[in-house]
Amino acid sequence: MSTAAPPPFLPDLEMLEEVGSGGMATVWKAYDKNRHEIVAVKLLNPELTTKRADLELFVAEERAMENIHHPGIVRSYDLRVFRDSWYYIMEYVDGYNFGYLLSRKRHLQQVDCLLICESVAAALDYAWREYGIVHCDIKPDNIMVHSDGTVKLTDLGLCRTFRALKEGTQQLDVPDHVLGTPAYISPEQIFGDVELDCRSDIYQLGASLYHLATGRVLFPKLDEEGMLRAHCSNEAQARDPREYDPSLTEGFCQLLEAMLIKDRNYRIAAWGDVIEMCAQVEKGGAFKPRATPGVSSVRLGPAPRAQ
Repeated sequence: MSTAAPPPFLPDLEMLEEVGSGGMATVWKAYDKNRHEIVAVKLLNPELTTKRADLELFVAEERAMENIHHPGIVRSYDLRVFRDSWYYIMEYVDGYNFGYLLSRKRHLQQVDCLLICESVAAALDYAWREYGIVHCDIKPDNIMVHSDGTVKLTDLGLCRTFRALKEGTQQLDVPDHVLGTPAYISPEQIFGDVELDCRSDIYQLGASLYHLATGRVLFPKLDEEGMLRAHCSNEAQARDPREYDPSLTEGFCQLLEAMLIKDRNYRIAAWGDVIEMCAQVEKGGAFKPRATPGVSSVRLGPAPRAQ
């Protein structure tokens, strides 16, 4: 019978349990003896510590999370190195991510999707206005809900910034990474030939909301390469969300349509506009039929049918 490997030893930390792992790092729940509180510890996988690009990406993520002070973004406290182990201490979210919730429930109700949209939009509006940060990897797995109901965005590992983050007199520049997750990535990230801005995150949040509201990603029958092509092709459109959940309102579906315009020149251009549209939908409102020429990744039909 195999036994689990013992938790890593890190100074002043009592490692309690592993709560997540990926190709780049492992996350532990721990007790910080100096802070006298439960924290999360993100530990870079050992094989990556000698790879400069991966190490720089890890450090950039921590710096971004440490500099941004917003209740909707998980906060990092400090970056540490111990015996070639690179890790950082961050706020522990006593809750779950929405990717996990989707694995337990078919989909979320519209009211919950609107709450998530407004919370993430407010956090990223702050990050964009104050620091010029584009998250680049918004998806249900990276959106968490605390036990007190607070929605928090995490994992800025792929983020880009267009203003220097500063710590004292040292300038810290986020590396030029434009990767993302195929099910949610924006067309301009795929093309990779334009300077990204907040409209890329708006598209990704729209794709995430479609998944949360319907229980399906935009293009569920395609492999990763097919998904990338579909995001960019004007011929590829996902089904009307009301075909999966007829209780979704016209206004909510119009919000998704506007966030998911493939050509960013016709997409919603600011987080404030997203928040304003959410408020209108919450009041039961709908919007005039969209007159802009851009094609959306979601198709809205006049008479959706239940499925």
